[in-house]
Amino acid sequence: SANSIGVPVIIKYGSEWMKKEVLPSLIRGDTTCCLAISEAYAGSDVAALRTRGELDVKGDNYIVNGTKKWITGGMYADWFVTAVRTGGKASGGLSMMLVPKCNEIQTKVIK
Repeated sequence: SANSIGVPVIIKYGSEWMKKEVLPSLIRGDTTCCLAISEAYAGSDVAALRTRGELDVKGDNYIVNGTKKWITGGMYADWFVTAVRTGGKASGGLSMMLVPKCNEIQTKVIK
């Protein structure tokens, strides 16, 4: 399952709320997650990622804009463990985020 690649990231790097509120349902198999890193323009070159995460007006939440591609289990995931650019260029400006599936997230099969 796609959980096998996304869950270890949460276990190792996730915040306490992720481990307490999200991880149990992933481990039980009630929900799924995927690792969403690759992008059409960057492939697996993490330092070249274009997807951006910017704080909202209140500074409470991130708004993520961009496209991921070739994501194993992405069509069925409830959660996306994803890398987004929150700072400058290269890998130093990247952050890992846990993004819930919602109406604003579109997934489709690559044909």
